Amino acid sequence: MIEGVEGSQINESAETGDGQRLTTTDVFDVLKNDRRRAVMRYLHEHGGSAELSDVAEHVAARENDTAVRQLTSQERKRVRIALYQCHLPRMDALGVVDFDNDRGTVALRDAASQVQVYLELDPEADRNAAASERTAFLLAVGIAAVVTAGTLGLGVLSAVPPAGWTMVSVLALVGIAGRQWRA
Repeated sequence: MIEGVEGSQINESAETGDGQRLTTTDVFDVLKNDRRRAVMRYLHEHGGSAELSDVAEHVAARENDTAVRQLTSQERKRVRIALYQCHLPRMDALGVVDFDNDRGTVALRDAASQVQVYLELDPEADRNAAASERTAFLLAVGIAAVVTAGTLGLGVLSAVPPAGWTMVSVLALVGIAGRQWRA
């Protein structure tokens, strides 16, 4: 086993869908290349399979920081050739994707989940993070409104002296910062 960040562990090898073993080295081989990571993300976001041309356009647009419709034919061709000749055959050999070069299709295989864990592609985690950020924001706005009203001496909030509202503000900031830090 290899110790990872925050005490998590990476198994030296994991079983793929077809009985092949996916080693830590294989996982890192996929992750070390930006184009391979982009392919994994694209396939994940598009139901697990896609046409090579669509994948290549997406990767080229990402690399050139532009929209797909604004890509030049040279930019498309350069990425498509690299994916076709190098990256997709390598990922297929590792058992991460199924690349059919005759049909021009790419699909994730069972072993892809061993790589995707490290790409943080879990949609549930994304939803939970967004909900946590919204909650923290709403909490901060609510506290700011109460502290402002209290500092201005509005209604029953005028019973608390300004120094008390300063303490409430400080404690709220520390609490929100601590909550975000743990997340």
